[in-house]
Amino acid sequence: MPSPFEIIANETGIPLPDLLHSLLATGRTDYGSDWRTTWRERILTSPPPLMSCYDFEWLDAASSRRVISDWLNPQFQDGRSFLPFGRNGAGDVFCLMPTDGQSIGVAHVFHDCDDSEIGYRSFVDFVCTRFLETFADMSHLLDDFSEQEALEIVKADVVHVSEFLDPRVREYLQSFCHLPPAHREYRDGPRACPRVAFSLIAQDQLSVELLKFPAPLVDPFPVVARWDVPSYASRRPAPESIPDWRIDALKSGKKFSAIKSYQKEYGVSLSEAKNAIDDYIHTHSSDTSQETRLK
Repeated sequence: MPSPFEIIANETGIPLPDLLHSLLATGRTDYGSDWRTTWRERILTSPPPLMSCYDFEWLDAASSRRVISDWLNPQFQDGRSFLPFGRNGAGDVFCLMPTDGQSIGVAHVFHDCDDSEIGYRSFVDFVCTRFLETFADMSHLLDDFSEQEALEIVKADVVHVSEFLDPRVREYLQSFCHLPPAHREYRDGPRACPRVAFSLIAQDQLSVELLKFPAPLVDPFPVVARWDVPSYASRRPAPESIPDWRIDALKSGKKFSAIKSYQKEYGVSLSEAKNAIDDYIHTHSSDTSQETRLK
């Protein structure tokens, strides 16, 4: 019987790569209902795959299906197909995505940008890149763990995941785990101030290693924002209409409604709104009286 993700793969026409299939089959990508009370122990003893990597969280099959149906459905995305398997804290998702007739890459689909990109030629490249980035900066783990614990988490994560990799790739990744950790200068961007990172490799070495996993030559592609997809738009409440304070101000018994409408429209205090409405009533009541006399 096919697994839930295999069913989604069949529906999207995007086959699961062997490595992803193997990781899902371990059951460790499913955090479970007790994660909030067991997360620390589980990370220290048997971490979910890629748990040592910064800002990555697995999606379960039900969440992946919702992302597809409500956002990344081909009918909403100009025929492009996606199979989401992970996300970050910002709401972006990582998806399998065909790069051509035969290859399946990994796309980083941004929830709030006009364009997204296929950043990895394969799921294996995605995993290797995320581990390399972790080797260069393990500081995010120090919020909850000691340096020694962080080091052990990274090593255990690499061992568990690389079990399913080609022996050459396995040896490559595990070789970094034998390096002594150190505190090294790290920059989060070309213009960022340097900070000290707990790491196994220097940032310069990271740049060299990443050259082994170049992104595919695929142009960035547009993605319709989640909130612009019809299925989402139909569930959003209709915009609240603000009564026209100009009309209410001149109606008997509607002055307070006009004040509240003015306050909401311009973001002013209640007293400021009251003064503005009083001025409007005074000015336009005079105009109305004058027009009546002229008639």
